[in-house]
Amino acid sequence: MSPATARLPRMSILSALSERVPGRAFGPGSPEYDAGRTVFAGVGEPEAVVRPTTADELALAVRTAVAQGRPIAVRSGGHGSMPATEGLVVDLAEFDSVTVGEGGLVSIGAGARWGDVAAALAPHGLGISSGDTLDVGVGGLAVGGGIGWLVRTHGLTVDLIREVEVVTAAGAVVSANAETHPDLFWGIRGGGGNFGIVTRFLVQAAPVEGLVGGHVQFDRSDVGAVLRAWRDVTLASPDELNSTLMVMPPFGPEMPGGPQLGVALLGTEQELRDLLAPILALPSVTEVSLGPIAYGDLLEAAPPGKPPFRFVGGNGFAPELSDELLAAVERVLDGPIPTMVLLRALGGAYARVAPDATPIAHRDAQALVMVNGVLPAEATDDEAEHALLDLTAPLDHTVGRYANFTQEFGDDVTAMIYPPATLERLRRVKRQFDPGDVFRAAHHIAP
Repeated sequence: MSPATARLPRMSILSALSERVPGRAFGPGSPEYDAGRTVFAGVGEPEAVVRPTTADELALAVRTAVAQGRPIAVRSGGHGSMPATEGLVVDLAEFDSVTVGEGGLVSIGAGARWGDVAAALAPHGLGISSGDTLDVGVGGLAVGGGIGWLVRTHGLTVDLIREVEVVTAAGAVVSANAETHPDLFWGIRGGGGNFGIVTRFLVQAAPVEGLVGGHVQFDRSDVGAVLRAWRDVTLASPDELNSTLMVMPPFGPEMPGGPQLGVALLGTEQELRDLLAPILALPSVTEVSLGPIAYGDLLEAAPPGKPPFRFVGGNGFAPELSDELLAAVERVLDGPIPTMVLLRALGGAYARVAPDATPIAHRDAQALVMVNGVLPAEATDDEAEHALLDLTAPLDHTVGRYANFTQEFGDDVTAMIYPPATLERLRRVKRQFDPGDVFRAAHHIAP
């Protein structure tokens, strides 16, 4: 240990960072501090925020925090982070470049937003299947999986990553790919932020010209018929058809709720309408909006701030869109708790990836199922726990969980996200690259 490093424990983390990365460390009262401590879930109170501009600056910040024994939280877009109550927040806002290279390989900074990525790729006729919203950060979504609008056509975001630049717990800057640090490369593509801080992704984009899509709205007169028609169409459709069926509860006369189907197809509008014909023929259809669409226009703005509700529920991967599963969904929707259900079609390219190729192991699933009961914002934990008992029936027909949609935390939840063999392999990677458990991601993987 150098004399400079030995002095660090006697300094505040803010003072130490200000000395080692001048002009990039911020404390209370600065706009950079306020931006870095604010996430979708609330506002934190970290001791300092660092906003590095290079991987080397970030490595210095990591070494400083480790020497101080201070916890490190990472902010990409802020949607998946929990408010930091101590230690250091690393704000990746400056790592926002998007550079299109030869053959559709795209270098993307971890602090970029997916809307910016879509806009940068549009002039090239390219797209990357990512999340659903414009302002979600690249880094958090990409290390958690990335189930996007073209998941059946091109797979998950993690399936398209070819290389990452990572700052490790030792404060080293390394590149990881299939040949160099392959275990780290495997773990990062679905294992979350447990192994280091990714600063850059090299991702294979794909052509998205000739994309058609839109939505179909239904009333609530026969939700079961909509569920079954969507299931039958999904299972019979080619990989080029991607869809999400969401059923919303009513929120008053102006928001009656009901099923809404979002679709995207690499093909023609007529081909899309032909594929959806059994759905479009249902008497409960109230609105159809289908036509040519740019990939970026499929992404929507995320709601600003936390919603004025408390959501309780969960998600899981459905090996089979069985009659029993759909019947359980119907019963939950007819129950006493206002409930929203999301069914995202999988299969296709998603299923052609081996279950051990990434930590996202449930590759035989036909759909991702998400169930959320809507409770008053002031609902107590006891009320939420009691409500959950009425909502889990559809999830009894699923396995695992998708980390990016899972807002519950703890070792038991992490064990639900990853099958035992996958979790043990992730722990081996953790022991190799972060034996001191410096990076404690939301879904923490212990060494």
